[in-house]
Amino acid sequence: MDIPLNGEGDGRVGSARDNSTGGTVSKLQLDDSDSSSLMSLVSTLIPVLIYTAVCLLIFWALRRRSLRVYSPRTILRDFFSHEQSTPLPKGWLDWVRPFWAVPDTEILNRSSLDAFLFLRYLKVISMICLVGCCITWPTLMAIHANGSGGLSQLDRITIGNVQDPRIFFAHAIIAWIFFGRPLVLWLHWLTNVCRGFILFTIYRECIYYINLRHAYLLSPYYSKRLSSRTVMFSCVPPKYQDAARLRKLFGDTVKNVWIPRDTSDLERLVNERDETALRLEKAEIRLIKMANKRRNKQLKAAAAAEPETVPSPPSSGGSERSDDAEKGYPYHESTALPDVNGSVAAQWIGASERPYHRPLANFFRRVDTIKWTRNRIKALTHQINKLRRGFLKGEGRRLPAAFVEFSSQADAERAYQTLAHNRPLHMSPRYIGIHPDEVVWSSVRMRWLERILRGFMMRAIITAAIVFWSFPSAIVGAISNIQFLAKLFPFLAWIAELPGPVTGIISGLVPALALSFLMAIVPWLLRGCARLAGIPSLSLIELFVQHAYFAFQVVQVFLVTTLTSAASGALAQVLQNPLSAKDLLADNLPKSSNFYISYILIQCLAVGAASLLRAFDVFRHHVIAKGFDNPPISYSCIAPVVLGFATVGLYCIYLVYKYNLLYVSNSSIDTRGLVYPRALMHLLVGLYLATICLIGLFALRSAYAPMVIMIGFLVFTALVHISLREAVSPLLYNIPRALALEMEELDGGPAVDYPQDDFLTDADITASYPDFFDHIDEDESPAHQVNGSRGVEGAGGLMASVSDWSANALANKLQTTAETWGLAGPISYASHWISPDPSIEPNFVLRWLHPGIFDDFSTLRRMIPGDLPDPTQTYPPDYARRAYWPPEMASPAPIIWIPRDPAGVSKQEVEHCRKVVGCSDEGAELNDKCRIEVEIEKAPFWVPRVLY
Repeated sequence: MDIPLNGEGDGRVGSARDNSTGGTVSKLQLDDSDSSSLMSLVSTLIPVLIYTAVCLLIFWALRRRSLRVYSPRTILRDFFSHEQSTPLPKGWLDWVRPFWAVPDTEILNRSSLDAFLFLRYLKVISMICLVGCCITWPTLMAIHANGSGGLSQLDRITIGNVQDPRIFFAHAIIAWIFFGRPLVLWLHWLTNVCRGFILFTIYRECIYYINLRHAYLLSPYYSKRLSSRTVMFSCVPPKYQDAARLRKLFGDTVKNVWIPRDTSDLERLVNERDETALRLEKAEIRLIKMANKRRNKQLKAAAAAEPETVPSPPSSGGSERSDDAEKGYPYHESTALPDVNGSVAAQWIGASERPYHRPLANFFRRVDTIKWTRNRIKALTHQINKLRRGFLKGEGRRLPAAFVEFSSQADAERAYQTLAHNRPLHMSPRYIGIHPDEVVWSSVRMRWLERILRGFMMRAIITAAIVFWSFPSAIVGAISNIQFLAKLFPFLAWIAELPGPVTGIISGLVPALALSFLMAIVPWLLRGCARLAGIPSLSLIELFVQHAYFAFQVVQVFLVTTLTSAASGALAQVLQNPLSAKDLLADNLPKSSNFYISYILIQCLAVGAASLLRAFDVFRHHVIAKGFDNPPISYSCIAPVVLGFATVGLYCIYLVYKYNLLYVSNSSIDTRGLVYPRALMHLLVGLYLATICLIGLFALRSAYAPMVIMIGFLVFTALVHISLREAVSPLLYNIPRALALEMEELDGGPAVDYPQDDFLTDADITASYPDFFDHIDEDESPAHQVNGSRGVEGAGGLMASVSDWSANALANKLQTTAETWGLAGPISYASHWISPDPSIEPNFVLRWLHPGIFDDFSTLRRMIPGDLPDPTQTYPPDYARRAYWPPEMASPAPIIWIPRDPAGVSKQEVEHCRKVVGCSDEGAELNDKCRIEVEIEKAPFWVPRVLY
């Protein structure tokens, strides 16, 4: 290592002289000519655009022909009539305009509240990013581009290119405007506080959500559902695990009570029966294929041996005709073949060639799979029926949970909002709106102490996972600055010799893809943790995953990746001069925003195109739903260019999911819209991070006045957050009883059947008062009374009079002054926007500014059609006996579905299997190549949907 003893080449020598540019810690950085930010962006953008274009072309070509994949909601019988979407035209381009014209409210009425709010969330954050572009691009991007930092390419339009601390006042002002600066408007004698854009958007969306959710849940289509009228009580003490006692506790409004029992043994038997039936089905299909392949070979060999043979005699022809007729034989006819004794398949398959396996319980001795599974299903069915009869008689341990169905939704809400037990954690927590199919019975079996311990353990595991997940995320962040690491570590020197596009792919596309795949694993792990923690329903599990996954996103995608990306770019300089760490971080932290452009391109364009293509569905005919929740607000003032990519990408995601929710996917889990307010609160976390980042950057640049301004905004955001939670939190999860009276006024009759026996009229209340005041003298003559004993007697009344007079005088003076200056017209016009008339028809701006007036309960209630079907008509006759029982108590044996074949093997196998389990070969057929062709509409396992 050569050390210049004479100071030659050392930039620090002479650094204190006039006009010197070397040696200061702010200049100890790599020459920015080495910046590859633009190459990284191009190297990411081009592959993503090519992949997106290919996906769109395939979708464009297959959309018309593969309706089962790209528009199943228009053809499948599993959907009710009001859930089926109107088919789009089948042309190449004529479907675009009709699709564009479909309003989002169609998804609310045809899918679910969650689906509608998910689309609305995508639109909201797209609008936030678009407004952010309009605010920050004309100001901050121009300031950054003209900065004195000497940066180039994309780094030039980040805050790192600004060196003068005085310029950061612009960032603080823009942050207040975009994030949440309150502007006090004095108009006429009205004072109105207009919040900043993002904070006001969160506030108005909370108001909109509350009114829409109440209107949706109180609609007859939803309020009559069993889940809306049923409350689940967990941790029920043994004394209250009795239906009669619960009826006495909650009164005559109780309709049904389900107290489940421990059915672990029954569940094991049912699972074994289902697995055995599946093994039987596979063995039957294998046998049918083997027999038909042998038969086809024999027919081909016979045809090759006698090519000139005359047509078969009538008996043979009759056999062929019988084979042809087998494809449509009725099931009530006999399957016995007159010319075959024993198994039909035995004509081509020997006994040793039949499907077999070696069960562990049989000491691995070989058994015939078909015969063994039939006998096993028969034995399991007998044991299952015996256990079920015992549970119906009251045998078995009762679980510490109860499902109580009430006569109406109002009664259920009253019980849900009432404290049921005097001891802590007894009959609590309680839940409403849980569908019978969503109950996680392994969690219901837990006692309160076990649930608490499991909850603590799972939260500790998730916290540890967030910490240890930082290591691969840190590697991803370091790879995004691979060109700096290549100069620092000799074993990576070969990377610097690669062509520019290859280096751009390594530093741009590869880290974004790696982080996307890394974060895609997390939700599956979190769902497993939620089950182990004792979360009692699938919808609550999704809420748990949403909350925990957001913590992963904040720590891994933002904090760890940002810090490691910045640190890897400044590591060499910090090692050479540790005192320069502060300035180097200030220079390199903004550059890490370039990584998020690549990440947004991957998440929005690539993932959106894959969701639209649905390649897995093309081959598997299986519907998969995905989510996206990553608003890039934190870099809005540091690198405003991120907002542009986010706007386009998020709107593309919105269009993709609008199509999928309208024509493809169905919401299988219903959270009753609770994911939306959590997502809105997550936006506030983005504001906190953005504010803290600006505070840190201002501190690193020694811009203390802007730093104080942003600290004030941080406090202001926290106060708004606290106030917002206190104001709207009770309304997010409960249905106010006052809405019953409002619905009665809107409908002209009682809409919610609250009991009237406990209510007293005003006349009854007046008549019930005793004559307390009959003895009071009613002399109305004036009398002087002493109101005080001190010299300030009457001062309070005088001050009130003076205050009222002063306020009126000031208001009159302001009005006169405004008229004198010609401001009466502008003030009147502004008053129209500040306090509009509720009776007028609002435009978009008025509706957006005043959600409490123009998006109130009565307005949003009209979005839900009144002609939706009655959900109770879909209930089976015995729902009261088995609705909230564990599924193993009533689940029927699975139906075996095998293909019909020309050899007639399936005909005999169906008859034999039906003695122990349901079996059918209708709708499936074996073709000449021994491949199965299926008509999914004729599948024997279709069951009618029940709107629980």
